[in-house]
Amino acid sequence: MVVVTVEDTGPGIPDGVKEALLQRLGGDEDQVHGEGLGLSVVGMLVERYGGRVWIEDRVSGRPDLGAAFRFTLREVARTERKPT
Repeated sequence: MVVVTVEDTGPGIPDGVKEALLQRLGGDEDQVHGEGLGLSVVGMLVERYGGRVWIEDRVSGRPDLGAAFRFTLREVARTERKPT
């Protein structure tokens, strides 16, 4: 597996919000408030290809020091194509 990480140094994300940001959008408009659509779509695409998405504190135990968005994807062997 390949792990890709995108980090920021913003105010962080509370633990109770991290999983909600990754949830597929349903009918509960109060839960979304227009945020997290991008992460929901990323999660669906990554899962479709056998990977996983999660959010952690950038510095373990210090949510006030930013967030780390991580996802995994399977490595695939590259094959040579013959010209047609």
